[in-house]
Amino acid sequence: MTDHIAVRTLTLAELARALDAPVHGDGSIAVSGVDHPARAGAEQVALAVDPAALPHLVGGKARVAVVSEDAPAESLASLAGWVAVKRARVALSVLTRLFAAGSPAAPGIHPQACVEAEAEVDPSARIEAFAFVGAGARIGPRSTVMAHASVGPQASLGSDCVIHPGARVGERVRLGDRVVLHPNCCIGADGFSFVTPEPGSHERSAAKWLEASTRRNDEILKIHSLGTVVIEDDVEIGACSTVDRATFGATVIRRGTKIDNLVQIAHNCTIGENCLIAGQAGLSGSVRMGDRVVLGGQAGIRDHVSIGDDAVVAAATGVGDAIAPKAVYMGTPAVSAKEWLVERMNIRRLPRLVRDVVEMGKRLAELERRTSVPRGR
Repeated sequence: MTDHIAVRTLTLAELARALDAPVHGDGSIAVSGVDHPARAGAEQVALAVDPAALPHLVGGKARVAVVSEDAPAESLASLAGWVAVKRARVALSVLTRLFAAGSPAAPGIHPQACVEAEAEVDPSARIEAFAFVGAGARIGPRSTVMAHASVGPQASLGSDCVIHPGARVGERVRLGDRVVLHPNCCIGADGFSFVTPEPGSHERSAAKWLEASTRRNDEILKIHSLGTVVIEDDVEIGACSTVDRATFGATVIRRGTKIDNLVQIAHNCTIGENCLIAGQAGLSGSVRMGDRVVLGGQAGIRDHVSIGDDAVVAAATGVGDAIAPKAVYMGTPAVSAKEWLVERMNIRRLPRLVRDVVEMGKRLAELERRTSVPRGR
């Protein structure tokens, strides 16, 4: 399992085809990387899709660049060639994919890996040193389990999955194709599900939360998680994120969803296709999230809440009730974005309102003093 770092070289014309955009100037110039125009060298393509980056092309070392369609001609005068694109962020995605660092993963099982005898590892897969693959687990074609990662008994990985160092795939968890788990994320831990023999202080109606609790949690009993986690194709989960297994059945993350670092997804949740969940967001148990939903960082979702397709939940929003499809919600407790903006504007008016009320009080007192009739007259 000997590695070597491969440096990829592409011509400007090849980049243009990958970007589905026209090439201008000399398309035969070869480059082996991409960088900001302030740093790009003669063997790199300068990514100057941001207008603020264009001045760095003049006098820079880069000979070729990727720019936006509306880049002014004078900023391109020093280049030997360029590619003009419509969508800057899409260009960034394509270029970083083309020049992504890494070495071709030689297949095979490292002598210092622990693969139990009953496990099935495709010959084209790669199991690195100190990785663990449990009994009955299946590792699909071209998948990689990196150093110190683990795949539990009877778990399964599809093709082209990448399990980064320290990541944990629990027993019976099922991963589709091209799933990426970043370092130290945990898939398939037990859900946070407990009960007390008598009604406990956590079991209170909304009307009772403001009252002092008279209940005691003298004993806490665990509800064991007998289910699993199913992650469909093309899902990516960030470092130190967690997805808990279901009590029964499966916690499900559907195709194409991308999850940031430090995200908590509790037991029995279902996450739809092509969702985006930013860092430190948290989903309580049995949340149902539709397709293409966006959750901002630190958003929190109460248990058993449903969020409709294409909804957007802003950062640090606390969601306690269902959200309709295509709605945009903000604040804690969550309200529609329009309502939240009205509330914010009213809050900003409060200092002026207080000053006006104080001034009105003074004027009223003065008016009463002037118009008051002395007693005895």
